[in-house]
Amino acid sequence: MEKLNLLKKICENNLSNSNECLNYLKERGFDDTIIKKYGIGFFPQNISVLKKYIDDNYLVNKNILKYSGESDFKDFHYLIIPIQNEYNQTVGISGRSLLEEDKIKLLNIPKYKNSSYAKKDILFGLNYSLPYIIKKKTCWVVEGYFDQMSMFKYGGKNSVALGGTAFSRSHFIKLSRYCDTLNFLYDNDDAGRINSSREFEKFNKYNLNLNFYCLKTHKDIDEYLRENKSLKNLSRDIDKLNF
Repeated sequence: MEKLNLLKKICENNLSNSNECLNYLKERGFDDTIIKKYGIGFFPQNISVLKKYIDDNYLVNKNILKYSGESDFKDFHYLIIPIQNEYNQTVGISGRSLLEEDKIKLLNIPKYKNSSYAKKDILFGLNYSLPYIIKKKTCWVVEGYFDQMSMFKYGGKNSVALGGTAFSRSHFIKLSRYCDTLNFLYDNDDAGRINSSREFEKFNKYNLNLNFYCLKTHKDIDEYLRENKSLKNLSRDIDKLNF
């Protein structure tokens, strides 16, 4: 984890070298406070310099470098979101491609690329949201990193994100230690409804209140908050799903 913490710091310090990343974050509505809090960064474009600080065998094992010495994080997914556990230890990184959607499809690459880490054990944002989850005894579970960061920025501080994986038994057990209600707010699409139904069937038998919601008019909570800049009317703008 020390090497990943070092990589996080290198990427974080490197962010000022990418106007593209800074402009993208600004367009998404993220100010310096959120950028610095989450340690968002820019992946080094000179791999040989990076390898002076972190040995390449480690980076290959973490699926950050390829055996050839190249990296998709350098070429395509260079906006870096550190993945941390609830103890503020960096366990991985996620890179966001800033290419247009049609180019992403043409190149056949994912929008996000993750290094290797145990996704079933990690809830993005829990290191920041835990005090608020304990205080409110309620947690909002959203899908993406930007969803959670937007929630935190606009007052939904008792929130976590799955970051591209399914809600696992480990996630459930972890959150059940801190709260008695889970509110799931997934993307407004078929996949989001299918996941909601699956998780209701899997976890509803346990002694925890589970609520599943869907936005009425927006694709996801990040899009909703970029437009509304507030959670004040969220209860009006979501539907509860019944299974």
